[in-house]
Amino acid sequence: MKQRRNRMKTLQKLLMMCTLFVGMMVMIMPQVAWAAGTASDTDIMNQATVSFDVGGSAQTPIPSNTTTFKVDNKVDLVVAEVSAGYTDVNPNTTNQVLTFTVQNNGNTTQDFVLSAAAGADPFGGTDNFDASNVRAFAESGVTADYQAGEDTATFIDELAADGVATAYVVADIPLDQSSGDIAAHTLTATARAGAGTGSLGAVLVETVGPDTAGVDIVFADGDADGVGAADIARNASYFNTDAFRVLSSQLTIAKTSTLIRDPFNLINNPKHIPGAYMQYVVTISNAVGAGASATLTAITDTLEVTNTAIDPDLIVAATGNPESAAGSGFRVDLVGTTRGSQGTPQYFTTTSSVDGVDHDESTTGGTVTATMAAVLPVEVIPGYTAGELKPGESVTLTFNVIIQ
Repeated sequence: MKQRRNRMKTLQKLLMMCTLFVGMMVMIMPQVAWAAGTASDTDIMNQATVSFDVGGSAQTPIPSNTTTFKVDNKVDLVVAEVSAGYTDVNPNTTNQVLTFTVQNNGNTTQDFVLSAAAGADPFGGTDNFDASNVRAFAESGVTADYQAGEDTATFIDELAADGVATAYVVADIPLDQSSGDIAAHTLTATARAGAGTGSLGAVLVETVGPDTAGVDIVFADGDADGVGAADIARNASYFNTDAFRVLSSQLTIAKTSTLIRDPFNLINNPKHIPGAYMQYVVTISNAVGAGASATLTAITDTLEVTNTAIDPDLIVAATGNPESAAGSGFRVDLVGTTRGSQGTPQYFTTTSSVDGVDHDESTTGGTVTATMAAVLPVEVIPGYTAGELKPGESVTLTFNVIIQ
């Protein structure tokens, strides 16, 4: 009988130890299973129980009182830029976008107000200009990626614990920027109280002093991984930086004039006398190191109104005959391209208003206009848009004028 009672006591002790172990695991498991931890305002209740026997007879276990406390609000967030490199843009463009994520690492649904500012280049380059009209917006979730008509909110609304939202810095790139120019901009997210869908919550104030019976607020955010002095730890804010890099054409235009013939000396030491022919060559080049193609729209050249007249035939200096055909007074040459006309001169009529290069038919002077969408048309293969001049390519326009 005594052995039996001892076995019962041993069994009761084992049961008590199992009960305590299970209780401890219940308290630990939420911290392991969810990164944000137990939600704030959760009541944590705990009760102990003692089991005993009297005279070898097991008695009814006696429970203790129940202890209760509330889980406080841990405010924590991280902002990350998405591209992991420069966002390439062109000059004179609007609504260019840097993309970020904002993650709520706290244990409470929060709002996050967004702001944008100039920053330092995070990729090792030198920030040398600021974009204009800089704004910060939250992704609405209606259509993926930034949409000007949809993504208009300036705060992230009701982001749940462990939730991740997308946010944007949106800006305009000035006209006079060169290839390689860099504009770095930061996105800062600042936690606010959750205030229900559609409303920005109140500013959060960290609880000071001893723990209270209610839901205290603890700021737990880091210092943006030590990036710059603009961010500090434990202030309910976090920022990260991305950068625009300008890719632009590097166009140059040059014009030469060469005396090629006069009526008396012909090509043998010609002089600038009435009746002499001057050959004009206008060259447009996009530098080899340019960051982008240029889309040429027009080349215009206004001739001296009184003392020159267009040569309608583009004569050959040595013979005085048309280089191509009578009335074809303009020649276009391409250098360094993969267009179909590379290496083959193209001739355009002097008076036609539809073939791409025109003269206004003034008796003297007048204006020469080359419409580049016609001169450099679309070529699906090898891949050109109308008027496109890629890096390393040149186009020349050649015509003659006659001294009056």
